[in-house]
Amino acid sequence: MVKKKLLLAEDEGYVVNRVQEILKDFPQFEITQTTDGSAARELLKAEAFDVVIADIYMNGVSGLELLFHAKTTNKDACVIFITGVNNADLAAKALKEGAFDFVVKPPDLSRLASILKLVALVKI
Repeated sequence: MVKKKLLLAEDEGYVVNRVQEILKDFPQFEITQTTDGSAARELLKAEAFDVVIADIYMNGVSGLELLFHAKTTNKDACVIFITGVNNADLAAKALKEGAFDFVVKPPDLSRLASILKLVALVKI
């Protein structure tokens, strides 16, 4: 089985831990992880990822910018944002721009797992 490439871009440790817990159940993904927004941007410019799970705002990088780069290198990229309640409007805008879905912090493990199951079945 060819693994699909997944980028996890999140800078809050407790969120990273929760998402990593979920990703253990998805062996079909080859996971790249970064806690730095600039590094996430450069990774997305350099290579195509099938799935991106990203904070909507981290280290001065907008989630919309990450979405743009993800879609530029792979038009079928599935981008899932993790957002704080205060960023719900930005998350809604991201959905209009082509994001697949978003999860509010602290990440609901069952919701994120369900989204990833759907992505694994339908999108990749």
